[in-house]
Amino acid sequence: MANDSRDLEILVSKIQKQLAPDAEVIHNARLPGRKSHRDRQIDVLVRQAIGQYEMLIVLDCKDYARPVDVKGVEEFYGLIDDVGAHKGALVCPQGFTSAAKERAAGLQIDLYSPIDTDPHKWQVRVAIPATCDFRRAKMSFGIQWSAPKRVSIPNEFWRDCVVLKANMKQLGTALDVAMRQWNSGVFETTPGQHPPQNIFDEPVLIDSGYNDVVPVELTVGLWIQQALYFGHMPISRISGFKDELSGKVITNAFTIGLLSPDEVEQSWLRVKSEAEIPVSPVLRLNGLVGWT
Repeated sequence: MANDSRDLEILVSKIQKQLAPDAEVIHNARLPGRKSHRDRQIDVLVRQAIGQYEMLIVLDCKDYARPVDVKGVEEFYGLIDDVGAHKGALVCPQGFTSAAKERAAGLQIDLYSPIDTDPHKWQVRVAIPATCDFRRAKMSFGIQWSAPKRVSIPNEFWRDCVVLKANMKQLGTALDVAMRQWNSGVFETTPGQHPPQNIFDEPVLIDSGYNDVVPVELTVGLWIQQALYFGHMPISRISGFKDELSGKVITNAFTIGLLSPDEVEQSWLRVKSEAEIPVSPVLRLNGLVGWT
């Protein structure tokens, strides 16, 4: 038990150093008691200067088999008062009783449990609520010309006609260029039908079919469809505290795991709108279903 408590103190010290890199974080410190008139052992002491003032924050680590109760909170409050700390936090991986939480809130004591994905006794697996918003597009193509020339247009001109620049350099087909623009996020992605827009931002030519070229205007109309999913995004690395009073996680960085679109479509909840999402998402992932 003593070794486990020491390991918990080291873990809490590591997390606190990450959260407050500019502060002095000391594991197993000692402070003089103002009322007890003896040195008091502090599991983790955070000391930081703010202007001409020095802030003292004490963290007490409890590696108990069950949640900390009211007595544990009140004993810790006595330690905070004795050493003259400006703030105190209790850390227990097993959490706290409802009565302990109520008492701690009244005494302005923070209650934490460690959240850390490194391998150790208190290692956790973490996932956060997220939405995936996939957009896919259907395309319709148009062609227009005003040159007084004969023109033979294939039924699938958008796929078969190679588009040329004024210097006769090939640009690809209307479909080729429209696909690249969609995949690159150039086009509007708001769900619904959108009026035709020019595919090329410069004058272009196509083969007229009669040993000549003709200037044309090529357009694409978009019908954007939305597929909205709700699920939990795996977190591969995180280090911080869960605030047991608010339920929020305190951290300064995390790394998300890998997630495939197929997994989202097969295992996440498909919803029609944001109003159907059961939990407020932390992450929103946007993606385009690409054309190939």
